[in-house]
Amino acid sequence: MSRFKDNNNLWLLCCCGCLPIIGFIKGLIIAIPVSIMSIFGFTGIALILLPHDIVLTYRAFIKTSIIGINLKILSMLLLPFALAGWPILVLFSSCCLGFIYSFYGATVKTFDSGYNLFFGGITEVFLDILEFIKKFWHFNYHSYYCYLFEMEKKEVDEPFDINVFQIIIGLFLACYGSIVGIVVLTAIGLIKLIPLVIKLYILLFESFIELSFFEYIMFTLFYIIGFCLIPALGVSSILLYIGYALFGGIYCAIEGYKYNFLRGLISIWDCIHSVDEITNSYIFNNEYSCFPDCSETYKIKKYKKSTDNKEEVSKNDKNSEILVENLQNNNIETESKKDNPMKKEDELDVPPEQMV
Repeated sequence: MSRFKDNNNLWLLCCCGCLPIIGFIKGLIIAIPVSIMSIFGFTGIALILLPHDIVLTYRAFIKTSIIGINLKILSMLLLPFALAGWPILVLFSSCCLGFIYSFYGATVKTFDSGYNLFFGGITEVFLDILEFIKKFWHFNYHSYYCYLFEMEKKEVDEPFDINVFQIIIGLFLACYGSIVGIVVLTAIGLIKLIPLVIKLYILLFESFIELSFFEYIMFTLFYIIGFCLIPALGVSSILLYIGYALFGGIYCAIEGYKYNFLRGLISIWDCIHSVDEITNSYIFNNEYSCFPDCSETYKIKKYKKSTDNKEEVSKNDKNSEILVENLQNNNIETESKKDNPMKKEDELDVPPEQMV
């Protein structure tokens, strides 16, 4: 049940009974211990199970028959980076989850009369985070290992593999795409930083003027907080550009393997074009890009090799053999007819024992 009393003007003029202020203070107070609990819980599990992760992951990649020897060697070289970055990713995610969820949960429950005004939502937030930590443990200790065991035991007729030369080209394209993407997209992010911040302020102001009198009193404090956080949000958006640039490097390697080397080189500019077009559409309400559209450039598929061609050749050989046999049989029949020109056609179908 809500604590709102929108029909009481005195209550409204008292800043809704100080509920926003109480919720904000309570959210800040509870956010600190919950964030600490979240960080130690999630990151501690990631670090405790990291040796187990390393052993089982390497064992699964070594024993699996899904991939060939070249990809196994490449996996052995790249897995240390992924496994080392896993606790860092968990640390960052747990910090964000603990702060945002605890602040939001404690603040929202302040306006619900079903909870205590000063202590309502605190216990619930702690219990929810504890439940999330238990599920994370179950995922790390059971679900992830089940997937690895399934990968290890799976049998295929022909493993997927890439030759060494293509792996070297793929690594070069991935590094090239990541470096070019980080440099260019970071520059785009810095150029569009001020327009982005102005756009966010405009959206905040437009949503603020549409509020009713009751909502003005209710949410003014949160709009002030949002007003102060918008510059930080704009600066942090550059991290998204960098993350997308790293993805662009992987995309270059994939496109180079699927099509050709030139397609791999130009694919990062396709990613840059997409980012530039999307940001221009959001900030300036005009869907255009200063970079050329390279989505179809050098997109020429390679010829199929190996098994497909072998099967086609074998099928053609079998068909040709059958055709030669039929021709030989026809030649034999025609020659036999020439040798017996006086033999009647009806006698050819009569068995010898029935002839008189």
